[in-house]
Amino acid sequence: MGGTGGHSFMLSCFPALFPALLRCYDKKMVFRTSVLFSLVLVCTTGLSQSYPSSPTLPKSFHDPALNVTYFYPERFVPDPASTARPNADASPKCAHSTLFANAITPGDTTSFVLSTIDNTCPNVLRGATMLAPFVREQILRQLKQYGEPTVTQEPTNYAIAGHPAAIVLASVPMPDAPGKIPTTTYAAKACVLGNIPVKPKKKSDPVDPTRHVLCFDFTTEHSDRYHLMFAFAMQFDNDAPLPLVPGSVIR
Repeated sequence: MGGTGGHSFMLSCFPALFPALLRCYDKKMVFRTSVLFSLVLVCTTGLSQSYPSSPTLPKSFHDPALNVTYFYPERFVPDPASTARPNADASPKCAHSTLFANAITPGDTTSFVLSTIDNTCPNVLRGATMLAPFVREQILRQLKQYGEPTVTQEPTNYAIAGHPAAIVLASVPMPDAPGKIPTTTYAAKACVLGNIPVKPKKKSDPVDPTRHVLCFDFTTEHSDRYHLMFAFAMQFDNDAPLPLVPGSVIR
């Protein structure tokens, strides 16, 4: 192909953290309809690189730090700022965006963001490793900026090449704008553990901790665009690429 984680825990650990982070999110995702909308723990730009692909093949994006490659439909074009190298003097952030892209098809406001949560903030990473409660809590907190969100599909657990993952779907009616037709934003959030948990052979054996959680945020103003997620894939190390969102997990 072409080159280029229960609810009580979340509420008790992050009450002061999320408001501050949400203010950062608003700098990241801008629909072409001029509605500021953000769905990830993103306060910095990523360290990875994105390279052009053949127009007839999926585009790809490689994260050299984790040796993970993402594949996505060619209709999406990365925001150049999301792949720029951050200021070396910037303060550490709990999560890092690695790629932000918009669809360029006329009339399509679909966007996606890839992000990584690492052990810069241990409590955040610990919450993210819970996966299902984490993605549900996050998508509701983020959508509440715009109204009363509804979870349209409760978190579903699955795996990508043996890596535990979870996805949730939700929607929110956007605030009415004078002279414009009311719209609804449809969103999905999926997170996957960066490593495959290994059960210790003995209780005394140390447990290999999860050092990274990789997240995928997808937003659109058209519910029939959810099917686009089936065209995204992930490749861990040199394994075969597998669907980031298998069709079987979306009902």
